[in-house]
Amino acid sequence: MTGEPQFAPWGIVSAQFWADDQAATSAAGELPGKQPHAYPVLTTTGANTGAETEQPPPPPEEYRERVAAITATFTPPHDPQRLAWAAIQAERLDQEATATYGPAHTHTISIRELRGWIARLQGDPQAATHWDLHVIQLQGTAWGMHHTITRASAQRAVRHWTEITDPAARLALSKQLLGMLIAVTGENSRLSRHVRKLVRKAQDAAAP
Repeated sequence: MTGEPQFAPWGIVSAQFWADDQAATSAAGELPGKQPHAYPVLTTTGANTGAETEQPPPPPEEYRERVAAITATFTPPHDPQRLAWAAIQAERLDQEATATYGPAHTHTISIRELRGWIARLQGDPQAATHWDLHVIQLQGTAWGMHHTITRASAQRAVRHWTEITDPAARLALSKQLLGMLIAVTGENSRLSRHVRKLVRKAQDAAAP
């Protein structure tokens, strides 16, 4: 999408963009490859203050260089070895952040967003979708289900889910995905209706 705000490590995107369900629906039909520098929304504030446009502080000092090294592997061309290294580093950071801050802290949530993006770049959109759904649940607790950050992740989950080529695997995640979308965007949002149509197509494709 021309002019679409880009994700940046430990930053947040425009609230106006994500407030538009039509834009979210359109973006969900596009491949993430069209946004080669789109990084996950990584945030560090701990409470839902309602200030959706407030820029969060940077990551903890001890993580900054490591996070930068991981996100550097997201820039095309994607090297499988570098991404495998990034996956290992992100897992280690996840373990450290979970031990230090707890599983529901926003530092930990941010690192788990990284792990979802790495899975997608490694060609595993099913694992990426699982990570997205997990992260959205945590974000809903931290900021609320209707917060800009949570809505951004909901769109990303749909985008990753649409990349799953196996109809049966896509259907297996469809109920959880739709449940999440209803909670985040509403039962009759354009994005929810769009996904229902895709689910029906997947059901037809999976039928004997």
